[in-house]
Parts: sequence; structure tokens; C-alpha cells
Amino acid sequence: MTDEEFLVQLREAFAIEATEHLEAMTAGLLNLEKELVPARRTDLVETTFREAHSLKGAARAVNRTDIESVCQALEGIFAQWKRKDTKVMPATFDVLNRALDLVTRLLRLPDVATGAGERAEIVNIVRDLGGVPAPASPEAPAAPPAAPEAGPAAQIAPADDAPPIAETVRLPMVKLDALLRRAEEMIAVKLIVSRHAAELRGLGGVLEAWRKEWAMVRGLTRAGSAGQGPASWEKLGDFLEWNQSYMRSVEKRCAALASAAAQDERGIGTLIDDLLDETKRLVMLPFGTLLDVFPKLVRDLSRAQGKEIALSIRGREVEIDKRILQEMKDPLIHLVRNSIDHGLEPPAERTAAHKAAGGKLTLTVSQLDGSKVEIVVADDGAGIDVEKVKAAAVRADLCSVEEASALSEEAALALIFDSGVSTSPILTEISGRGLGMAIVREKIEKLGGQIRIETVRGAGTTFRIVLPVTLATFKGILVTAGGQSFVIPTVRIERIVRVRRKEICTVENRETIALDGQVVALARLDEVLELPARPETGVFVEVVVLGSAEKRIGFAVEAVLNELEVLVKSIGKPLFRVRNVAGATILASGAPAVILNTDDLLRSAVRLAGAGGRRGANAGEGGVEKRVRQILVTDDSITSRMLLKNILESAGYAVTTAIDGVEALTTLKSRDFDLLVSDVEMPRMDGFDLTAKVRADQKLAHLPVVLVTALGTREHQERGIDVGASAYIVKSSFDQSNLLEVIRKLL
Repeated sequence: MTDEEFLVQLREAFAIEATEHLEAMTAGLLNLEKELVPARRTDLVETTFREAHSLKGAARAVNRTDIESVCQALEGIFAQWKRKDTKVMPATFDVLNRALDLVTRLLRLPDVATGAGERAEIVNIVRDLGGVPAPASPEAPAAPPAAPEAGPAAQIAPADDAPPIAETVRLPMVKLDALLRRAEEMIAVKLIVSRHAAELRGLGGVLEAWRKEWAMVRGLTRAGSAGQGPASWEKLGDFLEWNQSYMRSVEKRCAALASAAAQDERGIGTLIDDLLDETKRLVMLPFGTLLDVFPKLVRDLSRAQGKEIALSIRGREVEIDKRILQEMKDPLIHLVRNSIDHGLEPPAERTAAHKAAGGKLTLTVSQLDGSKVEIVVADDGAGIDVEKVKAAAVRADLCSVEEASALSEEAALALIFDSGVSTSPILTEISGRGLGMAIVREKIEKLGGQIRIETVRGAGTTFRIVLPVTLATFKGILVTAGGQSFVIPTVRIERIVRVRRKEICTVENRETIALDGQVVALARLDEVLELPARPETGVFVEVVVLGSAEKRIGFAVEAVLNELEVLVKSIGKPLFRVRNVAGATILASGAPAVILNTDDLLRSAVRLAGAGGRRGANAGEGGVEKRVRQILVTDDSITSRMLLKNILESAGYAVTTAIDGVEALTTLKSRDFDLLVSDVEMPRMDGFDLTAKVRADQKLAHLPVVLVTALGTREHQERGIDVGASAYIVKSSFDQSNLLEVIRKLL
């Protein structure tokens, strides 16, 4: 099944499930309006609340943010009624029923077809529902936003709640005038191309005249050869003299055309570059469009953790390409969360360390020059414990104890960006997986930027990010592997070498080559990319070496073709994140080529080496096939179950599903599983109780348990840890690659 077919199937399942939830909520509201018995009303509120929550989660799973936002507001009202925080007013039912009618209409439309009328009604419905005293649930914070420059924080809000970068911008007339002038200059390009086309047609006519002359002379030549007289040979001589002069004139016309084309190429190239620069300026947005979401984020996170944090933002007016701004949203949110979660201490700890009770967090943007900007995320917290980082790197098998001890502080801090390195003792969507900083660096480098860390123990940590002002082309090396063309970004290539096949050695069942007196692991690019194997020929092997210093891997390719300038085309829905792939480009020949993600390639090569190579990855000793890992997925939403099942089965796991905790526990006792993935909020038995019962069972006590839920507060995460969950992932920040990485770490 293709990704497109699966998405269609997933949305069909969502439509069926959503209809059932809507019917249940409609019935619940009607009964609530008539029900007078308090106990019965409590049950109805609980049931309706769960239906709204389930529909919200299902909508999020298929990226229906329009339906999700309405359900979020509905859930908030029902949460108040559950807690009896507000009196049930008759007028509220009118608003709730309007909301259900709106969701019913939205369900008939794909999200891309949601019109202005529906969008305006969504805003009005959410506003009207918010007019009732706001709920204090974790997903609907009641307090107003914090001031832009400072202020304590309230409850946690998921990073994905941050609004997207605006799709429309206001443009100064001076920018539009400049672009119009450039566009008008393209008329000259049109005339130049027309002139060249006419000249080429004329040249074609000249060659056609020559062909006719030659055809006539060739006939006379044949007649002369047949003994029909010397006149034919005389005419041949005349033709040869005419031909020499004629070809000389054709040669001059070709030279003049080539010279004019070369001159026009330079002029048109400059014009197109200028036009591109002017167009890029149209999508330049001030950093304030992104930074203004951080005061509320900091406020929510700091209050959730009982910390006092004053946020300062500088450089809102600095402009940068909108596409870069959008890509930097998640990395900046992660760095800010890291500063709050790991860097800034609680008031009691700060006071004990003779520091002000309130911490300081600063976001500063400054223009370095005309082509680069610098973003600084700084806190005055505890700083980074370099020894803990070294210990985490040793635990992740990135280096030995001796190698870690010999690392400089700068080299040790750089380990933070390696996948798997984390100093956090727990696995949550914020901490513990060692993935966040690796992804931050990957995204920044993909944009052509750099990141570095400065830290002083007890005084704070600073992250400095340098980015280009606009997206630009980059240099890449075009290679072939498995009969296909790929582009590897030059920035991550240490060198390209040609190695004799007989010089490839095997060390501990892994192929290696020698470079500068060091042993470097060798991987086959076609194997890493899981392409069909092709016969190996020739004496030499072309090897592209990726990485730097001690962390290097050579990738054997069929051929290294040339270096070229690459314009990245991003991958669209639903393939936002494909392992080993950074994007695509169009070659000069018009053929497409995949741009490879070098960080993914390095990780994939390490995993492949650990499995003994792709062709032997499924075999153990004596050729016995390895057992497929068995995973049990528990979720009361059919849409979420299908989504998780497909993700895990695509990764090679065998998946069994259960609809709630009771069924899951029964299934676990009847069969052997390697891991449990469970929702938290489920009927009969929730995920917390299920995890507790698993840990209390002697046979199941060591089973890894991953909780995937919409409950994102620190209290819920700590409860998950208390009952024995191995990992805790919040659906609002769900990423399938993160889920798979967590599972690989646990199995």
C-alpha cells in the first residue's frame, strides 16, 4: 500500500469514527438538557467529555486542525462541568449545538477546501465557547498571555500550539516597484530569445540550401563515374569552390551567434539573479512574527514547573526569509524548552546558590551582515555539566571512558548534538530521548546554518545560531548508487577517495578502509538506502567520506559524477520526514535526483553495521532468521490505532491492537510481546492503571511501556513515570521518527 492510499484509508476511517462521536455527543447534549438527576447528569457529562476528547485526538491524527480546534473548545466546556466549576446554563447548550453542527459540515469537506465562511465560524464558535469561564484543564489554559518582556508562567502548552507563520504579508510599495521593474526587463529577455530563435531558423535554411546543392552535385558525380562525360567533374569542382566559401560564411554566422548567446547568457543570468533577489525580499518577514509566540510558551512552561522566569526578546524587527522562519520554529521552541527544563533552576535552588529567585531567559536576533543573522538563546541557569555529557556519551556507546576523559570541553559539548546523548533520567516528549538536539542541529544545517554552545557552570548557557538571510542554492556532489542518481551536500563531505578493492579490509565483520593511518568504517550506499544490489566491477571503488574527526564513515558509490549547484525542493504531504532523504532537486538534464540527509546516512550506516549488513540483517547464526519484534498497541480511537499500526508495521514490527486497558492486559497474559504502546485516556482501564498492573505482574514487569497521549502536563508525565512507564510521548508534538527512535532505544 502506498502512502497516498494509506492516507485515503486513514481519512475514510476517521470520517466513520467522527460520525459516531458526533452522534454520541448530540445525544448526550439532548439528554443533559432534560436530565435532572445529579448522578445521571455526572455520567452524561463524563461520557460526552470523552467523546469530544476522542474526536479531538482522531482529528489530530489525520491533521484536521479545523475540527481539532472546535473539539478543543468543546472539551474545555465539558471539563468545567465535570469539575462543577461553572453552572450549566441553557444558553451554553445553544453554542455547543452550533459547534456540533459546524463540525458536521467540516467533516464533509477536506481541510484544504475549508472556506473563509467556515474559518470565520470556527473563530466565532471558539470565541463563544471561551466566553464561558475558561477551564483550568491542561489543554485549555485560562490565564491571559504574559507580557512580552517578562512575567511568570502558567500551565504547559504544547509546542505545536504555536501559530504558524502567516501565509499573507503586507508589502511596501518600494519592494513591489522594484520587482515590477525587474519583471519589465524580462521583456528584453523575450525579445532576445525570439531573435536567437529566428537566427537559428535562418541558419537552418542556409544548411537546407547547402543540402539541395550537394544532392544535385552528388547526382552529377555519379553520372561522371558512369562515364557520361567530363562536364560532371567540372561542375563538381565548381561546387567544391562554392562549398568552401559557403561553409566559411556559415562558420562566421555560427561564431557570431555563439558570441551573442554567450553575451546574452551573462546578461540574462544577471537579470534572473536580480529578479530572484527582489522576489526573495518579498517573502522576508520580521522575526517578531515568530518570537511573539514565546512569551506565552515561557509563561506556561515556567508555571507548570514552579519556576519564575523573566523573558527578554530583542531584534523583532530583523527580517529573514519566511521559509527559514517557519523551519526555525521547532528548533527555537526546543531550545527554549531545554533552557526552562534543564537550565533554569527552581527559586529555592537559585536562592541557595546566592542567585536571584527569578531566572532570566533572553532571545536576541541581530544582523551580522547583509547575508547572515545570528540568533542567541541565553539563560542564567546552572549551565551544562560537561562530565554528565561525557557519561551520557559513554552510555550511548559513542565513545569509551578513556576517550571521553580525553575530550576537551568544546568537543564534549558538541556531543549534545549526537542522537542518543541525554542527561535526563526519564523519557518524555521534552527530555530523555537524546533526539531533540540532534534534530535541532539537523534542521539548522539543512538551512545552511551553524549552531554552537557556550556554557559556564553555575552561570548559564548560551546557544548561538548563525543562519543565511534567504534560502539559497548549495553545493552538492552528484553520485550514483543502485543505478540511481543522488546528491550529497558538500558541506558534510570530508573527502572523496578512490580505493583499490583489494585494500578493503574486514575488521570484526565490518568492511573498513585506511585513511591517514586511521581505520574508517566502509558502508555501501546502495545497502544503506536499501536498493537492489548490482554487480561490482573494476579495480577501484569510489568512496565518499562523511563526518569529521574520529566520527567518519566512508560510503562506497558506483560513480562520482560532478559537483553542482543544487536548489532544494522539499517533500510534500504526507512524506514530511523520510529517513535518509533531505529533499529533491532537478538536474540540468531535467531528471530528478534525491538529496540525501547526511546525518541520517551516518545513523543508518551504524545500524546496518550492527545488523551485519542489509543482506544479512534478518539472519542470525547459521542462517536462522531473527524473530520479528512483537508490539501491542492499545487505543480506544480506531484512527489512532490504524495510524500507529501502520507506522510500526512499516518499520518491520509485528503489531497487535487492543481497544482499552482491559483487553490489552488480557492479551498480554495470553501471548508474549516485546513492547506495549498505549493511550492514557481509555474506557474501563486507562493507560496509567494498565502500566501499573503490568509492573505488578511478575511475568510482565520488565516489558517496556510507551505512553502516547494528549495529556501533556508535567504532573501527568510524572504520574506516568511513577507507575513505571518507560517513555511518555505527547500527541501534540508527535513525530513518527521520534516514536521509532524511542522504541529502538527500548528494545
